[in-house]
Amino acid sequence: MKKIAFILLFGVFSLNALAQQARPLKGTVTDRENNRIPGATVRIKGTNKGTTTDANGNFSLDVEKGQTLEFSSVGMQKTEIKVGESANVAITLESDSRLEEVIVVGYGRVKRKDLTGAVASVTGKDLQADIAKSAASALQGRIAGVTVSNSGGQPGAGMSINIRGLSSLGSNTPLYVIDGMYGDMNMVDPADIASIEVLKDASAAAIYGARAANGVVLVTTKSGRKDMAPTVNINALTGVQNVTRKLGVLDAQQWKTVMKQSGYLPQEAVDFQGEGTNWQDEVYRSAPISKLNLSVAGGTARSTYNLSAGYINQKGVILNSGFKSYNIRAKNTFNFLNDHVRLGSTILLRNSNKQINSMTITDALRQNPLMTVYNPNQLGGYTGISPWMKNMDNPVGRSMLFNEQQHVNELLVNGYAEVDLFVKGLKYKFNLGINRNNGRNYNANVPYDFGSGAYQSRLAEGAFFNNQWLAENTLHYDNEIGNHNISAVVGYAAQKNSNRGFGASRLDVPFGTDAINAGPTTQQSTNGSLQENALVSMFGRVMYSYDSKYLFSASVRRDGSSRFAPGHQFGVFPSVSVGWNVMNENFFAPLKNSIDELKLRASYGVLGNQEIGNYTTQSISTSGINYIQGGTWWMGTNTGVEWVALPQLTWEETKTSNIGLDASFLKGKLTLNADYFIKETDGVLLNIGQPGSTGIKGSPPMNAGIIRNTGYEVLVNYRNNIGQVNYSIGVNGSTAKNSVKAITVSSTIQEFGGYNPQGEGTVTWAKVGYPIGSFFVTKTDGLFQSQEEVNAHVGKDGKLIQPDAKPGDIRYIDFNGDGKIGDDDRQFAGSPFPSFMYGIRGSLEYKGIDFGFFFDGMTGNKIYNYTRARMESMNEYTNFGIRALDAWTETNRNTDMPRFTQEDKNKNARRVSDRWLESGNFLRLKTLELGYSLPNTLVQKARFRDARVYAAMDNAFTITKYKGYSPDLGQNNEQNGGGGGTMTRGTDHGRFPLARTIMVGLQVNF
Repeated sequence: MKKIAFILLFGVFSLNALAQQARPLKGTVTDRENNRIPGATVRIKGTNKGTTTDANGNFSLDVEKGQTLEFSSVGMQKTEIKVGESANVAITLESDSRLEEVIVVGYGRVKRKDLTGAVASVTGKDLQADIAKSAASALQGRIAGVTVSNSGGQPGAGMSINIRGLSSLGSNTPLYVIDGMYGDMNMVDPADIASIEVLKDASAAAIYGARAANGVVLVTTKSGRKDMAPTVNINALTGVQNVTRKLGVLDAQQWKTVMKQSGYLPQEAVDFQGEGTNWQDEVYRSAPISKLNLSVAGGTARSTYNLSAGYINQKGVILNSGFKSYNIRAKNTFNFLNDHVRLGSTILLRNSNKQINSMTITDALRQNPLMTVYNPNQLGGYTGISPWMKNMDNPVGRSMLFNEQQHVNELLVNGYAEVDLFVKGLKYKFNLGINRNNGRNYNANVPYDFGSGAYQSRLAEGAFFNNQWLAENTLHYDNEIGNHNISAVVGYAAQKNSNRGFGASRLDVPFGTDAINAGPTTQQSTNGSLQENALVSMFGRVMYSYDSKYLFSASVRRDGSSRFAPGHQFGVFPSVSVGWNVMNENFFAPLKNSIDELKLRASYGVLGNQEIGNYTTQSISTSGINYIQGGTWWMGTNTGVEWVALPQLTWEETKTSNIGLDASFLKGKLTLNADYFIKETDGVLLNIGQPGSTGIKGSPPMNAGIIRNTGYEVLVNYRNNIGQVNYSIGVNGSTAKNSVKAITVSSTIQEFGGYNPQGEGTVTWAKVGYPIGSFFVTKTDGLFQSQEEVNAHVGKDGKLIQPDAKPGDIRYIDFNGDGKIGDDDRQFAGSPFPSFMYGIRGSLEYKGIDFGFFFDGMTGNKIYNYTRARMESMNEYTNFGIRALDAWTETNRNTDMPRFTQEDKNKNARRVSDRWLESGNFLRLKTLELGYSLPNTLVQKARFRDARVYAAMDNAFTITKYKGYSPDLGQNNEQNGGGGGTMTRGTDHGRFPLARTIMVGLQVNF
């Protein structure tokens, strides 16, 4: 018995010893941006046994199951894992402290702990670059105080970005700086972005002076790393897009019923059978999208490189629309003479083709359902309207018979040379940038007749050449003397912009030809233009910190613009900011275990804006002053025809004050950033109409007013883990109160009109005491339910306020009390600006599985729904929205839809009415993503470093009461004739519907 027990006990120990036998474990160590970390230490806890990662971040170590491995690297947090059954591991190290993170600012970099301005930074990893279609869309909802909204939904249309509200009645577009050169942010593939910094306050942006009033967005593209073996990254996705919703319209039989009940059914429609044509189904489609990015990065001891090529092919959800582009990027650095001389360059090249559908969106909603799509006997092959129908295009015919394209070649080149001088910390840098945007527009149509008469074929082409160069000379000084840290820069810059264009068109171009010279010269037109402007600047900045406790920064820039008259061309834009790192004080030591960072910031500065026409302060010649003399037609030009701006016209000046707080808790797991700002723009540049009796046309720009913005911003991030589950959540929110503080051009003009849909009445206004683009409309007070209610609606004189009203008509409020309804009864009814904007992002990671989501939303804003106004007016022979079935009748009184009448003597369809104003509140699940990183055993067999597959959804769903296609409306981009500019924000003139995109993708590194 004892022998048996001994044998069993010996067997147990033998098995245990076998189980604890060391075996090889392989792995890879990376940072949060998926960069390999060479030289990282890997150690078995409690022993001296360990290793380091190679140049590619890989390691191999013999370990036993149950042992704990410690991973560490300079500037990174230590991480521990317990050895399990897996023979391969992937480790991600977090930054040891976000305070050591380096932030890109104008003409330099600064550690986050020494930053005194309001700067928001987003890394390429955070941008979710794998599913973003453009750099602007990748930024949406991520930064407090930055509004990214849709100006139009056509592929390649871009997005509208505003930073801290609107400071001007003119342009409010931020300045985009790409690797040191001014350019278009959307030229950069999101997969190529290393970081985006948004300079929000004057202390951060004033170094850019005249162009920074609307904020500055700095885009830094990815670089290679020194002593880095070549790495190849492939990022590919494909998916399908569909409109998120279709608006309810009547089918043919419903339309007949409504028209018959009201006595307006045309005799020609009486015998029509079937549901007819749903024009939305005909013009909208499922549209594919494909995107690919390939990059190669690496470096030696004396150089780095990062080369990439990208492609996107996005069809539009509307027929005959789409966007295709190819882009190439090369970023290199070189160093010589023991790193005392440095050269670098960035080259971006993009070729794009935009297929534009200029169909009026509302035609697909209003075109009569009794009309068929095709008619082979009609010129062009598409059915035209009948004589009794509203004169509108066939939406499908308009989409297919017109071919409108824009081909663009964009080139951005930025190169620099930097040399260390003979004083420690002093260096000189020369930066030269070129930005060229050249292309051509193509617009053609075949002969057609949509029922209102035959139109000739036409071909029009135009070319444009936009060129910009920038040269900068800067001296930089950076030094640390004891507890004193000094960073300074002074510089001189010059830039010039030249925009040239010309075009030609001819009618009756023969079928089958595609050249303008094929058409007759008797029906042709030509045009051309040249615009030039220039800036020269001197600037300087000093940043100082003492013992990382007390921080100070000051900058000044003097800009001179060719757009202003001599004596008023130069503007000076200073700023100053201070900061206090409270956590570095001795008295704060007891709290450091729970509070990692606590910094207070304050700043004040002045920014400028010069966005006016190039020659408005000069009397230029105007063509078209033509006359006949001796039977000959003389083509004349003359000066003094257009108004010239006053000589004293000068810069807009935006003064910004900011107070901020940065805090971090729980060893960096919880971070908080909060800001309060006041931004006031004086001398607002505004085109002021002049009396026509002068005989001079045009509206010269003047320094015409004061605009004020105030607001709060807060950003909270929390990241942690529960066992092997890593998770993070980020919430940002902001408010921005905008108002016109004063109009200064005269004592009488205190308001300016904006959005005027089809000339039917001005809806948005800039008035003192109200936000820019506020809605001023006549308010409604329900429906008249009886003739007695109509008779009781009387003015002070006892007369009927609405004498033409009938039961079922809208009751309007006589705001000015004059006993009638007119333009003077318009009153403030809401603002296009939200009272609160927010974004919520979250992520989970577990054993190679990752999940991410992003919600965004806003509250408190209004939208003027002109699309619905056209669908529900009921005073034309068009199709109507489905709510026409709920129109008021004697038996249907519980409704807010007025009675159906095509006479409309009461003006129920009045455009300047709050009937068409709706809440713009929404909560949207913008992105949803699920990914899986393949196991190392499988990846290594394929000779990859790592691989990830994912599925994602963009624009997943929106919770809103808005009745249009989408409540996400920035300022209009002149689509469908709705105008453009600041005063069109929050107006829906028939925006291109946004698409929901479902996609799958693959990311591979090798």
